[in-house]
Amino acid sequence: MNVCPYTNESATCGLLPPEVDGTIAYCNQCSQFAFRCAAGHWNRAFARYCTHCSQKLEKPAQWGMASGNPQRTATLPQMPSIDSLNHDGFGSWVANIPEIESGESLPGLLAVDGFIVVPNPRAKRLDAYTVVNDSNQENLNLRWSISYNSELTYGSTPIYHGLHLYSVVSGGIQKTSVIDGETALINNINGVDADQIEPIPACAPLKCYVNGKPTMVIGLNRGMLLFNFADDAGEYIQHNFFEAINAPMSPTLCGQYIVFTSKRGDVFDLGTTPFKIRYLSTQKISFSAPVSLNGLVYFEALSDSGDRSLARFDPNSGRLSKVADLDHLPERDFESRLSLFIHPPLANEKQLFLSDRYGQSVYTYDSNRGALSTKQLQDGAGQHKFIPHRSIVMNNRIYAVHSSGLTIWELNRNWHGQTYSLAMGETTNPKPVARPIRYGDKLFILCNDRLLCRDY
Repeated sequence: MNVCPYTNESATCGLLPPEVDGTIAYCNQCSQFAFRCAAGHWNRAFARYCTHCSQKLEKPAQWGMASGNPQRTATLPQMPSIDSLNHDGFGSWVANIPEIESGESLPGLLAVDGFIVVPNPRAKRLDAYTVVNDSNQENLNLRWSISYNSELTYGSTPIYHGLHLYSVVSGGIQKTSVIDGETALINNINGVDADQIEPIPACAPLKCYVNGKPTMVIGLNRGMLLFNFADDAGEYIQHNFFEAINAPMSPTLCGQYIVFTSKRGDVFDLGTTPFKIRYLSTQKISFSAPVSLNGLVYFEALSDSGDRSLARFDPNSGRLSKVADLDHLPERDFESRLSLFIHPPLANEKQLFLSDRYGQSVYTYDSNRGALSTKQLQDGAGQHKFIPHRSIVMNNRIYAVHSSGLTIWELNRNWHGQTYSLAMGETTNPKPVARPIRYGDKLFILCNDRLLCRDY
C-alpha cells in the first residue's frame, strides 16, 4: 500500500503497479495518476517536482499541452491506444458550477496539476476546482480563483508552464501559481510598453520554443509579443498589417514559423531563425484561425459571395492556395459563421474535420492522400449537429457535444454514432459551452450549469 497523494498524508489506498518506465501509477480510489520520483516518493499527478524531496520528476514521453490543439488547452499524460469504449454511461460525476452564458469566445477549459480550471465570465475570473471522484458530491471543491481586470474572453485563455498559469491582461502578463493561486502581474518587460499589451478577444496565446527557449506568443493589435518564460523577458515585434477591427486570430506553430490569420483574409507569419515577417492579404474573403498539419497550415475561408472552402498556406514557400470547395453559405448566415472563426478546424495527426453549415455533415480532408470526403452524420436518434470546436478527436473517434447530448462517432466503422444524454439524472439537459478535454483517462465536458466527467 502506498500513500495516496489525493486524500491526506495518513490515508492509504491501492495504487496499481507502475507502468514500464516505473514512474507513473494510477489510483483506483481517487481516479488520478500519481508519479514516483527517483527516491520512491509518490506525488500528485502533473507535479513537476517531488512534494516530499523536491526532486524533479521524470515524465512519460511527449508530456505537454494537449487535447484539441497540442499547443494550447489542457495537459495530459501520454496514454496507450484504447480499442474499446465503455458505453455504460458516465462513470464519474456531475458537479454544479456558477451558471455560464453560452458564447463562442469563452476561454478554453483547462486541466492542470490535478485541477479543472473553469471560466466564470460573470465574475471575470477563472475558478480552479480539485478533481475528485465522488458520485455523491454536488459541488466541486473550489481551491482558488484568478481575477481579471478586463472581460474574460478566448484571448485570455491561460498558458500552463512550470506550475504557473500565464494570462494576457490589460497592461501585462498575469502569472498565477497552480498550487495556491498566488498571482502577480508582470508589467516590466524589457523593451515593451505595458500600454501596448491588451488582450484581443479572438486571439488566444500560443506556447512554443523560439530559438530554443520556451515562449508565449501573444498577438496584439499593432504587434506581436514574444514572452520568454525563463526570465520573464519579452520582445515586441511591431507591425501595421492588422487593425483593431481586423485583429489577428489565434496563431499556430508550423515548423520554425509562427502563423497568424485574420477574419479579413490576411496571413501573417514570422520565421524564428532569424525573425522575418511575411504578410499576405486577399480581398473579399475571410479566414478562420489556423491549424498546423504535416508541415502546412490549414484554415476555413469564406468569400463575400458565400462560397466556403478549405485553404492552405505553405510557410516554407509562402504560397497561399485553395485546397477544396465546401458548401455555399447564405448571406443571412454570415455573422453566425464568422463568430466560429476564432477556432481552427478540428484535426488529428493526419486529418482535418469541418462541418457543413447545418452541422449534419462532416468534411474530412486526408492530408496524406490530398482528398476531401463528405459524410452525412446519423445515429439511432436521427441527425445531430457536429460542431468542430465543440468536439475532440482521439483513438479513431470524434466526441461531439451538442444540444442533444454527447455523440461518439466511430471513424473506422462507417461513421457509426451513438448519442448519450448529458442530464445524468437531473431534470434538465444542459447546454455544452466548450470543447471537451481529455485528462488522464477521463473526458470532461463543460456545460452552462455543470461540469461533467466520464470515462472515455
